[in-house]
Amino acid sequence: MTTKKRGLGAGLGAFLPDEIQQRAVREVPVDRIRENPRQPRMRFDEAAIDELAASIGEHGVIQPLIVTEPAPGEYELIAGERRWRAAQRAGLTRVPVIVRESTPQQVLELALIENVQRADLNPLEEAQAFQALKDEFGLSDEQIARRLGITSRVTVTNTRRLLQLPDEVKSAILNNQISAGHGRAILKIDAPDQQAIALRAIIERDMSVREAERLCALAADLGGDVPGALDTLYPAQSGAADGARRVSKRGRQRAQADEARLSPDDEAIQREMADLLGTPVRLTRAERELRVTITFYDEEKLQEFFDLLNGTR
Repeated sequence: MTTKKRGLGAGLGAFLPDEIQQRAVREVPVDRIRENPRQPRMRFDEAAIDELAASIGEHGVIQPLIVTEPAPGEYELIAGERRWRAAQRAGLTRVPVIVRESTPQQVLELALIENVQRADLNPLEEAQAFQALKDEFGLSDEQIARRLGITSRVTVTNTRRLLQLPDEVKSAILNNQISAGHGRAILKIDAPDQQAIALRAIIERDMSVREAERLCALAADLGGDVPGALDTLYPAQSGAADGARRVSKRGRQRAQADEARLSPDDEAIQREMADLLGTPVRLTRAERELRVTITFYDEEKLQEFFDLLNGTR
């Protein structure tokens, strides 16, 4: 149900001047380094850290950690927390570091970029990091996008909107039960109890983002009535309703057949476009053409798309 996320465009090198990157690496005691309090990642893959620890135990820490030195002999991580954790697990007493002076804003930016590039952040973790840049440093969504090398301001805005979801839905995103696209679909519904019903339906029916968008848009049209929308989209098997169900099923089968003809590259583009635009995107490949269908459920989304094409965002 979840999809692979795009990485941020700017690399760590964009934030580390040449003289910093070329500075001699020093080794410091691993126990004199403390965690980054602005670390956007809320969970670490323990199995992956075990694998990294095994590699570090054999080869050492190849790439230095990036740290600040808030007090003589005391260090705080900017980038490299996974390597730091793995080094401790491997029993190393000293690790290579590059020390640099950084503002709190730069520390958060670097930690965000390092996490996204090396081990994809969950969309909710990314949303919280974006929000911190906005709340603590007064950056606009456009400034955040520019600083982090993100293609569009809309991506930052749509990601931050996930924080408006109730805890149950946010937990589902954090645990990879649903994707960010599913979460944005649920935002079309205002009442938390109806959002919870939509969440359960999406998980139980293993809905695609497009199906979730259709359900939640219809529920919004019905005044937030998710059960009513479910009854409309998935009617009981009887009489005329059963006929409607068969027609709907044939439509889904045709859509699935179209999608089945897509190459892996086409499917990746389809997912990337849907994630970038925050709305369903469907690619249909015929013998001599590739058709792109973008579905907008409100004027705001359409305007954002126009602004993106026009280069005003």
